[in-house]
Amino acid sequence: MPSREGFTLFEVLIATALFSIVIASFITILVSVTGVQVQQASSAEVNQQSQFVLQEIQYYVGHASLISMTTDAATSTLMLRMAASSSDPTVITASGGILYLQQGSGALQPLSSSKVTISNVSFTKRSNPPSHDSVDVAFTIAYNTSNIAQAFSEMFQTSVARVSAASFDSNLVPSTTAMWSLGVSGQTWTSVNGILYFSGANVGVGTASPQQTLEVNGGVRLNTGAGEPTCSASQRGTLWFVEQAPGARDSLQLCYENTSSTYAWATIF
Repeated sequence: MPSREGFTLFEVLIATALFSIVIASFITILVSVTGVQVQQASSAEVNQQSQFVLQEIQYYVGHASLISMTTDAATSTLMLRMAASSSDPTVITASGGILYLQQGSGALQPLSSSKVTISNVSFTKRSNPPSHDSVDVAFTIAYNTSNIAQAFSEMFQTSVARVSAASFDSNLVPSTTAMWSLGVSGQTWTSVNGILYFSGANVGVGTASPQQTLEVNGGVRLNTGAGEPTCSASQRGTLWFVEQAPGARDSLQLCYENTSSTYAWATIF
C-alpha cells in the first residue's frame, strides 16, 4: 500500500512562522529603502534650490553699484542699486515661503519653487572700508510636505561681497551743505575720468604722475573780462588776466605785498 503520510500540525506552524519572519524582514528592508529614497529626494530638492538661490543672490550683489541698506541692520529685504535703469533697483525678498526677485518696475519673479519653503530670511549690510561692502545672508529652506518621513530642512549662512565699481545714475550731492568729504586721508583716488590724477599731495591735469603740487600737461588759460578784485591778504599771490575791448591791450596782474606792508596789483605785462 502507498504511504499517505503528510505534515504534522507542528511542522505547518513552524513553516508558517519562518515564512512570516522572511516576509516581515523583506517588508522592513523595503520600508527602510523607501524611507531612504524619500529622504534623499527631499534632501536633493532642498540642496538644489538652496544652491540656485545662493548663486542668484551672489550674482546680483556682485554686480550691484550700491547696497542700498542701513549698515549692520538686519532686514528681510535686500535692496540693490544697479547701473542699468531697466534693473534698478533690484529687490530680493521673501513672501509666503517663496523668495522673489524684482528688477526695476518689472513683475515679481520667484527664485524658489513651491516644492520648498524659505523662512527666517535675513540680509545685513556690512561696511568694510576701503574694500567693497558685503551682505550677510541667512535663511532656512525646508521641503514643503506634511509627511514626517519626507521632512528635511537646512539653514544657510554666508556673506557676499560686492565686486563691481559703483555707478551713479544721478548727480552725486551731499545731504547737508559743507558736511561731507569725498575720500579720506591716506586713501586717495587715483584719477577722475582719466583726466585729473592724484599722486600723494600732488595733482596732475593730463599727467598721471605729477611731480609738483599742480602739474598741467598743456597750457593754463586765465580768461576773464571782469576787473580784478581788491588786492588783499586773502588774494595775495593771485594771478588775474584782464581782457580788454578790441584794439586795447590786455593785461596780466599779480596781487602782492609791497615794502610798506600793503597789498597792490602789479602789472606783469
